[in-house]
Amino acid sequence: MQVLGKDKLEQAYRVVVDLDGKPVEVLVSDALLSSEYGRDAKVSHSDAYEWIAANQHALTDAVRVLAAGKQPPRAPFDALALAEES
Repeated sequence: MQVLGKDKLEQAYRVVVDLDGKPVEVLVSDALLSSEYGRDAKVSHSDAYEWIAANQHALTDAVRVLAAGKQPPRAPFDALALAEES
């Protein structure tokens, strides 16, 4: 898993997850992170990176479900979105 950084336009962090050798990019929104920290305001970059690292296995599982086109995973991972390919 690799955090590419903050996408201000999307108001989310871009994260790449390796699924069986294929990189899949997902957006971890500011809203998801704020709700996980119980805040109304946006979380700091360091808090965002820490949460992503601490939840990397669950994030990978959720991205696998999303990439397969299945029902969104349970909260909070139901707030994830696959990044559009350019």
